[in-house]
Amino acid sequence: MVASALDVEAPVGGERYELSPDLVTLSDQRPSEAESIRTIRTHLIARHIRDGRRGIAVCAATPGVGCTFTATNLAVSLSQVGISTLLIDADMRNPGVETLIRPLHSTPGLRDCAGSEDIQPVTCIHSEVLPNLSIMYAGGRAENAQELLASARFRQLIDRCLRDYEFTVIDTPPASLCADARRIGSIIGYALIVARSNATRMSDVVQMDHRFQEDGTRVVGTVLSEV
Repeated sequence: MVASALDVEAPVGGERYELSPDLVTLSDQRPSEAESIRTIRTHLIARHIRDGRRGIAVCAATPGVGCTFTATNLAVSLSQVGISTLLIDADMRNPGVETLIRPLHSTPGLRDCAGSEDIQPVTCIHSEVLPNLSIMYAGGRAENAQELLASARFRQLIDRCLRDYEFTVIDTPPASLCADARRIGSIIGYALIVARSNATRMSDVVQMDHRFQEDGTRVVGTVLSEV
């Protein structure tokens, strides 16, 4: 169950959301973590967004290192400086974004949009959850997650999101469990690797970086988390 710090009503559609205290960029309770996220934001704006790049996949080698925490807080942080941001939960094996920003009503998500030509992206995107922040949730677990991510439909969906928003942040499953992160990285072109202090092996990060390079995905940086 999400520990609710705030209860927010979005301006579009009247949807309400429970916001977790782990959204450190929305409170003053954990300033050092919030400042670390803002530092990542500064580097992305200076070396990535200003060069015209419009998205990034946030990835981790293993579970439990703070990948979803980083992706979600980074998306919030980007929206706070006026960048029209879309956060996509592409972990259809163990969705996590909804544990940080949870809609009070179930809606279609990536699983539905990538799996059916009849479902349009606009019906799966929660617009203006916060000012300048929209979210596409995973929509639940999908037994055929790899097939959905490998489809032409998914690539078309990502291409559209990159056109419609100034920046798109995609949360991905751990690379040690599946090849989903590699697939997503190869489509969006850029990746940010999250590692955890005293938990992630350097060899895993190096191996992940090499695999991204093989796929033509550029790793723009590595985040050392203490979550």
